[in-house]
Amino acid sequence: MATQKHGFNLTALTAEKNPHLKRNSIFKQITEDDVAFFKSILPQDCVLETSRVPEDVFLNFTADWYNLYRSSSQVVLLPRTTDHVSQLLRYCNEQRIAVTPQSGNTSASGGSVPVFDEIIISTKHMITIRTFDPLSGALVCDAGCNLEVLDAHLDAEGYQIPLDLPSKHLCRIGGNVSTNAGGIRMMRFGNLHGSVLGLEVVLPDGTILDNLNTNRKDNTGYHLKNLFIGSEGTLGFITGVSILAVRKRPVINVMILALPSFPSVVQAYAHAKRDLSEIIAAFEVMDQDSVLCVKNARAQWPEGEPLPVDDSAAFYCIVETAGSVREHDNELYIYLVYVIDAGTLRISINYLQKVDRFISKLKGEGVITDGSIARSKDRVSTSEHIGPLSSSAFPSIIASDLLSSTQIKSFWSWRERLPGTIVSTAPTTIHFDISMPLPILYTVVEDTRAWLREKGWLGTEILAVYGYGHVGDGNLHLTIPAARDEEWLRKALDDFVYEWTVQRNGSISAEHGLGFMKAPYLSHAKPPLVIDTMFRIKALFDPNGIMNPYKVLPSEDDRKIGEGVRKRIGAVAERCGC
Repeated sequence: MATQKHGFNLTALTAEKNPHLKRNSIFKQITEDDVAFFKSILPQDCVLETSRVPEDVFLNFTADWYNLYRSSSQVVLLPRTTDHVSQLLRYCNEQRIAVTPQSGNTSASGGSVPVFDEIIISTKHMITIRTFDPLSGALVCDAGCNLEVLDAHLDAEGYQIPLDLPSKHLCRIGGNVSTNAGGIRMMRFGNLHGSVLGLEVVLPDGTILDNLNTNRKDNTGYHLKNLFIGSEGTLGFITGVSILAVRKRPVINVMILALPSFPSVVQAYAHAKRDLSEIIAAFEVMDQDSVLCVKNARAQWPEGEPLPVDDSAAFYCIVETAGSVREHDNELYIYLVYVIDAGTLRISINYLQKVDRFISKLKGEGVITDGSIARSKDRVSTSEHIGPLSSSAFPSIIASDLLSSTQIKSFWSWRERLPGTIVSTAPTTIHFDISMPLPILYTVVEDTRAWLREKGWLGTEILAVYGYGHVGDGNLHLTIPAARDEEWLRKALDDFVYEWTVQRNGSISAEHGLGFMKAPYLSHAKPPLVIDTMFRIKALFDPNGIMNPYKVLPSEDDRKIGEGVRKRIGAVAERCGC
């Protein structure tokens, strides 16, 4: 019997950890007749039952990645086609069998794991790339296609998916769309509402809604696709995606910057927006604890080179630029150095490339303490432009000559490996995905640490507090590994962080969705009329409520609590004139 995940004790069942939550009595318990019907639709190896599959295999579907949620589901279904999904949902709707749609099961909000015994319908076997138009860039594929596989397929045509996530080797495009995932290059590509051209969705009654448009412009009627993007499987089951791929940029620079403070991070970002605006693709931040966490685990990895900058800085930023033309990216800036030599004025003419100039400017102004650049292979050597930077006007920086894509990946691995590394350090990990104005983005980390110290929990119940995320779109990932899986502790942290965020006009979910974790807090963030409208949409599409129940929308009790919090926050704001 499997008792561990990531080497730690397996979390208790979600239903046991939430005794106040009751299973909806309208939903049917699965019977042998139901399983027999599923087997009449799907190949035998596409119907998994707990009695016939090793538990450690089943846990890949019934437990979440963060070891926070686990269900007692008895059946996992693996359809291969849209028609399979249609027949399954039609039957489940008629029989009142609750369903949890599942993609790669990388949800950070408990959205992809059942709460009680709902059946799981996984897109794992729906992996056909249907069409790709290399002229328009329109890609049509099954919802189960892995994000990394899609990128590899498009690479041969000089394209890429307009979404990049650290979990790209695990996640699937249907789940990405269902949560409206953002990722590390959202500042370059925008969110999926802009990139998704159309969707194929099976509605709860089994109806196939074919809206797989491949035109970039289609303004005919309601944009139904936008209802399903970000709906987390509560309105229908996404089976096909039409998405606009983007051209790969051959000229890549990746910088790692060391910074003394978070105001310096904000200042560096402002410089990047101004000086690199036409080529900037990503701007990520990690605090010192995050980098040290990765550093301690890094020796075991294939790309385990040391940190290419000073490892004692308070913050680190990874900045990527992506351009189409080497000559444009290599645009030279000429500067003059005047030297008095034995009474004679000597003028030295020096050349500085755009990205090198950006780093030199930051260091000269004291914004960064160190910086390193990795360049794509087709870049010309820059070693000749580095020497003159040792002058007091342009302090020296580290630059790498003709670095390969392997070294660029090594730079990025400091960020991409971070979530998994943190999860591996503790029995359970409490994760927050919030957004707010950039100047106060890191304040929530500092205030959370202070609150935990005041409670006496930091260093005992809580092992560490990590802050990292996407500077380019004001999205922070506050990640907190805990010594034990305690529901009261998670609830206390949720209450503190979400109220803190709402008080400052932030969002309690920037890109991970609400799932089960944040559904109770939706009423903290949205007014009653907005939530009423969401309930009406849910009732229209899913009148029997079978699709991903207990997720996204709050209970009546949670609504009352949330409305009370909103009134309290409003009263405080009125008193202080905020």
